[in-house]
Amino acid sequence: MGYEIPQELEHKEVIIFGLSFKQLAYAFPMSLLAILIFFKTGWHPIIRTMLTALIAFLAVLFMFFNFGSHLKNYILYFKLIKAKDRSYKMKRFIGIKDIRDDLIINSEGKKVAVIKVEPMNFGIKTEGEQEAIMHTFRKFLNSIEFPMQILMNTHAIELDGYVNTLIKKVSKTVERTKNQIYNHLLKQYVIHLNKVVDKQGIMDRGFYVLVPETSNIAVQVAVCEDSLQNLDLEAERLPTDKLKAFVKDFYGNETITQVSNSPKHLRVNNVLNRVVYASGYPRVVEAGFLDKIVSSLGNFDLSMHITPYPIETMLVYLNKELQKQLADFYTAQQAGKINPVLEIRIKDTRRILEELQKGQDKLFHISLYINCKSESLEELDLLTQKVESALNSIMIVPKLPVFRMAQAYRSVAPLCIDELKEKRNITSQALSAFFPFTSPFFKVDEEGVWLGLNRNNIPIIRDIFTLSNPNGIVLAQSGGGKSFFAKLLMSRYLLNGTKVMVIDPQGEYRELVKTFGGQRVNLSRLSNTMINPLDLMGHDYAEKRLALMDLMQVMLGELTEPQKAFIDRAITQAYDRYEINEDPKTWSNEPPTLQDIQDVLESMEKKAITLEKTTIRSLINRLSIYVDGVFRFMNKQTNINFNNSFVCFDIGDLPKQAKPVVMFLVLDYVYMKMKQDLDRKLLVIDEAWSLLSRTEDAGYVFEIVKTCRKFNMGLLLINQEVEGLLNSEAGKSVLANSAYTLLLRQRPAVIENVVKTFNLSKSERFLLLSASVGEGLLIIEDDHTEIKVVASEEEAKIITTKADDLLKNQEQKKPIKKPAKSTGQLKPKMVSESEARKPVVKVTTDKAFYRHKSLSLSDVKYLTAKKYKTVIYKSAFSKKKERIVFKPARNETDTHFLMIHDIADFLSKQGVKVQTYQTLKPDVVFTIGKKKVAIEIETGKTLKHSKKQLPNKVQLLNKNYDEWFFVVTDKNHARAYKGYGKTVDKRGLANHLKKAISVRSTNKGTSLADKKNRQ
Repeated sequence: MGYEIPQELEHKEVIIFGLSFKQLAYAFPMSLLAILIFFKTGWHPIIRTMLTALIAFLAVLFMFFNFGSHLKNYILYFKLIKAKDRSYKMKRFIGIKDIRDDLIINSEGKKVAVIKVEPMNFGIKTEGEQEAIMHTFRKFLNSIEFPMQILMNTHAIELDGYVNTLIKKVSKTVERTKNQIYNHLLKQYVIHLNKVVDKQGIMDRGFYVLVPETSNIAVQVAVCEDSLQNLDLEAERLPTDKLKAFVKDFYGNETITQVSNSPKHLRVNNVLNRVVYASGYPRVVEAGFLDKIVSSLGNFDLSMHITPYPIETMLVYLNKELQKQLADFYTAQQAGKINPVLEIRIKDTRRILEELQKGQDKLFHISLYINCKSESLEELDLLTQKVESALNSIMIVPKLPVFRMAQAYRSVAPLCIDELKEKRNITSQALSAFFPFTSPFFKVDEEGVWLGLNRNNIPIIRDIFTLSNPNGIVLAQSGGGKSFFAKLLMSRYLLNGTKVMVIDPQGEYRELVKTFGGQRVNLSRLSNTMINPLDLMGHDYAEKRLALMDLMQVMLGELTEPQKAFIDRAITQAYDRYEINEDPKTWSNEPPTLQDIQDVLESMEKKAITLEKTTIRSLINRLSIYVDGVFRFMNKQTNINFNNSFVCFDIGDLPKQAKPVVMFLVLDYVYMKMKQDLDRKLLVIDEAWSLLSRTEDAGYVFEIVKTCRKFNMGLLLINQEVEGLLNSEAGKSVLANSAYTLLLRQRPAVIENVVKTFNLSKSERFLLLSASVGEGLLIIEDDHTEIKVVASEEEAKIITTKADDLLKNQEQKKPIKKPAKSTGQLKPKMVSESEARKPVVKVTTDKAFYRHKSLSLSDVKYLTAKKYKTVIYKSAFSKKKERIVFKPARNETDTHFLMIHDIADFLSKQGVKVQTYQTLKPDVVFTIGKKKVAIEIETGKTLKHSKKQLPNKVQLLNKNYDEWFFVVTDKNHARAYKGYGKTVDKRGLANHLKKAISVRSTNKGTSLADKKNRQ
């Protein structure tokens, strides 16, 4: 549906000679002045002529080239070429007097409230939903009688809080499991997450509605919040502390100390700003058409000022404008001139006037500004071109406010002040198409996991346990990436300290279990592990007998009522033999086995009448296959005893005839395990259709779905088709009680059912039909988001399900025969393929630092292909420069990285055990005698940008290490660092370390541990 934007309604009426009133206002006094000078003064003719010409020239400039406005802009520009910290100009520029009582007080004394809004994914809504949103937004616009500013602020993604929470959880897991793989995978996970964010140039965006006080600010805010909630948008009014953080974030998290104004850009501290404003708009726009700008990558802010016309003056104003337009149109007709622009303007004005009189619409002024931000002029020019191109693509004419950048910047700032005043009249119907909350950006749950990237390449980090229920479904065609996502989710929740159980019908999760040190319960014909069907497993006696009646029908097939009666009596007597009854004290006794039930049935057969013997013999014959027949592996006591955070029930090697029975037992075990504690647990059932197709198993799934939320367990079902869910009551229950669903690529044959079941739009339908592997649609509650599942290289190796990748891994481990040295015979010695074929390349990418002279040409080529860099570096321990081949670190400068490994390499050669870190710990740690020594490498970056962190760093070093010192790479910074602690210049480092190493064997100093013991 298109939304028509009317032409500019304000009309400059022609008075005489084709001139407007404003032009005549300039022409008359200047003409009079020119006549007086030329005819009434006795000056020299040349002077009179020159002055008259000058006045005429100025008159032309003012009348036809808008020189008055330009002159005003020049004056304002020269007033603020520069502003310094705490000056009056700076205070005037910042425009914020105070922040208190949940309000911003701007420089004009107006109180401004700020409402933070969480945007929706507007583009994949159905047409009906989009129209409903536009209608509701239009009602909201019609309801406001006050101006407001909608601001989109772009800033860097903040991952520190999430990563720190994850590190704490992994530390606890490692402490509990003694498995260091968690630390390794965490490191790779965090590196990969940061790498994706940096590589894509991803930035977060916040959306805000700013409301200036015009009557009662509380009422105004309430109107906005109610209307935003009607749009299904999460809205929160920012309290004072969050307001201060918001303002600080807008100005770059730094106090503004310097402003430098140029005609085409504005420098605020070290950031260059350039504002682009919308000068012209298209005739017709689509709903949410600004999404192309909102979702574009780049560091820019977007601001819209929306000002309603006063109702009492609006109709009078439009009537006057219509009269002026009609008068000029009539004059043009009389002169035989055609003016189609004026004719369209008259139609627009008349139509708007009619709609306003009927109460169907309202008139507003809108100003649209985009502030591009960068640290270099080249990047700023590139970003400006990108923004202008995006505006042109939606038929908005972009312009730069030359000599007005300071006013433009203040118009974007959270002040509710439009100093640029580049306005355009618009009706509320057309204005509703400017709905800006169209793209979701970064929203992180502190205890969540990274599910994938949305369409803006923003990480989706959510915690399923904070949803209305933690159940989920994954639906995709074969090869769509179902198992890959499930394994990725499991591995990341394991890092988060969540217990995971998985029912694996095809043996796909073995490598994952091995990596995480989990327990794989191999339930197969030849395995030692099995579940005794008669084991109470936490049930009470009566509850277990009821469950066994269901199990017997799975094992023995359909039973008649007499058969049910006999099997029930047999079960009771079997338990009696082991003294298990209603008394809870007996429930810990060893349970009977299937053999015991068969023995009881045979005993009952001997005493039965002829008619009953046939019924009992039928039961014995069916049961014998599990006692001494092909399924006799089930006739044993339970020998599963584990306490692991990751358990996989692997039934991939089970005979298909026995799988229903074993699956029933596994679900029974999981159900009881779920109820034991309130720790976070995740149950993953792969190939769920095989369970849901059987009534008995589906009943357990149904119970788990209904009750798992109470016991803090999430259920994840993986299936290929939605029909498998809709054809069973348990499947329907899963759909009804699942807070999140992942839909990956779907086949055309089933897409209609998927669209109908999940109420998908046309764009979502096309997305699922054309999606690549691992791409699809994530539905969380009622929020639909496009998603791309991504894994690190390390994660992909563990969780890959591609046959080629699995075959490659097997080939690498496959042993081969090597000829024996003795002649005439071959000694069958088994060696790996890597031992049999000597590689040309002798280096690995595990090491990040190599000296070029120690590498072969093949080594160098290999490392270069792996993105290693080669630099000329002068070591602190050598007088000569040498070539170093190293892998750049994301969070370190090359100088910092090289110095760390240079020191570590030197100490290692001296026989000192060294540890290096890229975390909050010191860069280098080693032991001299009993003393634990730490080294902090400093390039001066911390001193310049994060000076406040140095005292905290020094405090931690004093607390945790016996001795420590700074190593400064730049001698010019040495004096500054000496004020914080012992500092060694790079030039004196070699001597300092040699002295320390030379006394390590005789060092009897007091260690940190000794100090603590004494205390």
